[in-house]
Amino acid sequence: MSRKFPSDEILADYASGALPAGLSLLVASHLTYSPESRRRVGDLESLGGAMLASSAAEGLEGPDLAAALSRLDDEGAEIRRDEFRPGPPTGGRTVLPAPLRRTLGCDADGLNWKFRLPGLSEYEIDSFEGEEVSLLRARPGAPLFSHTHEGVESTLVLTGLLEDRGERLARGDVAIATDQDDHRPRIVGDETCICLIVMSGGLRFTGPFSRALNLFAE
Repeated sequence: MSRKFPSDEILADYASGALPAGLSLLVASHLTYSPESRRRVGDLESLGGAMLASSAAEGLEGPDLAAALSRLDDEGAEIRRDEFRPGPPTGGRTVLPAPLRRTLGCDADGLNWKFRLPGLSEYEIDSFEGEEVSLLRARPGAPLFSHTHEGVESTLVLTGLLEDRGERLARGDVAIATDQDDHRPRIVGDETCICLIVMSGGLRFTGPFSRALNLFAE
């Protein structure tokens, strides 16, 4: 499992507009917190522009050039370049980063959270084809069960602290888990944790008692 920052591959796909819309939203939200990732995306965009210019100079023209240029303006591009700015201060009234607030039309306190388990609630964000996108809100001590994945699970921490396999993830940190990962995150500290989660496939519970939850996930 990679943690803290999205991989260069993900950032490169984001810079070119090639990421699916849900994961693009997660990366755009991460960029509001991370000057390092913003600089990296800027470098990748500059590199992509230079490569396109070189290709054009070598004879790429007409439909081929138009197709290459369209990658920089693909689905999700509208939430990219204008988001390269710091996120809201922790002590302010806003909780969610600007790209997420714009998608939802409100901040976290305006959402219709759904109860899942004691201390655990969820808000599902619709209209992302092929991806399950949701916000998870968990109080310290809330039950988060061991699980693995059928695809890729990307998590962005928005408030609080999340611990996974001995590492702590704070506001703005990203964790990527695949079908090779079997893990059990937990909330640490005394602050409610809100995470944006994007999944390209379902999850499967693996703990000795939580496996029964798989019956409800089918």
